[in-house]
Amino acid sequence: MTSIPGVTAVVVVHGSDATTVRSCVESLLSSTGIDIHVVLVDNASPDGGTACAPWRGRDADGVHLLTSSHNGGFAAGVNIGLAHRRRGDMICLLNDDATVESTAIAKLAAALTDDRSVVAAAPRVMLAAQPDRVDSIGVVIRANGEAFNAFIGQHWADQIHNGADVLGPCFGAALFRADAFGATSVGPIDERYRLYYEDVDWSLRAQRMGLRTVAVTDAVVFHQHAASTRLLGEPARYELVQRNLLLCAAKNFTPGAALRVWGSRIVVQSKGIIKGPYRAERVRSIARALWGLPSVLRARRHLPRTRAVDEQSLFAHSAGLEPNFDTDTYRASDETGRPQTGL
Repeated sequence: MTSIPGVTAVVVVHGSDATTVRSCVESLLSSTGIDIHVVLVDNASPDGGTACAPWRGRDADGVHLLTSSHNGGFAAGVNIGLAHRRRGDMICLLNDDATVESTAIAKLAAALTDDRSVVAAAPRVMLAAQPDRVDSIGVVIRANGEAFNAFIGQHWADQIHNGADVLGPCFGAALFRADAFGATSVGPIDERYRLYYEDVDWSLRAQRMGLRTVAVTDAVVFHQHAASTRLLGEPARYELVQRNLLLCAAKNFTPGAALRVWGSRIVVQSKGIIKGPYRAERVRSIARALWGLPSVLRARRHLPRTRAVDEQSLFAHSAGLEPNFDTDTYRASDETGRPQTGL
């Protein structure tokens, strides 16, 4: 008899309302073909835990609630959750503003059963407000350091097939092997980023080791893009993205490529400081990247010296793609809209 795979789903809550969180958790618990256990992390949410209150003391119902007194960022919240997963379970990461179709997790699990080089599976995530438009099928990064969700804003038209390699998973919705975040594999999520680029960093580390992520396009997830992070506001989001872009390049790119990213980005930000917008945020993004630079350079020394995949092959995943998404309206841009970069 075929055993049902075990999955621990880690959901980090910050800023979503009770209805959104309930929809997320209940969609996971309604999954078929798997044995699923939800670890719900209240990451010092601004509502004082109201959104997670229905799940207090509900371990018997498949939900284990953890409360953090300090919000150390998304990566820190996930790492808290991972410490409480069931031994041997595959790991699902799902944003609290997302819901899964009932068969999605089982389809992702099936993609991880054979080839040990496949460390993660990326579902087809659709924008909840525009369900004919893609939110992500993994992530991509360009040679200039800009990263974004693959295919975001595009009408779904079978652009990529089941089982195709992608650069790496978007942490908003993905499934991982049980050992994916262990010391003998890719390792834990880097908490230096706080929010944004932590999945890109992890993906580049996986690629360096020759570990792959595959697309599972018949596993469907719906995501209310940035519903739990809009409280930041666009200026603060911009600052985080620009800071983390520099840190990610310094940690993961070859020295020459990292220097080119830092040089070009400093030129861009210097012009922006003169012309605007986000003058203060541009200054802070560079200053905070410089402050964090020694730490990521120390972390870089612990990465494998050789790369299983060359840098140009990594950047090739972004070829022909644009982030067709407007961060002011949180909707896919129309055909005449200006694509937004650095999501």
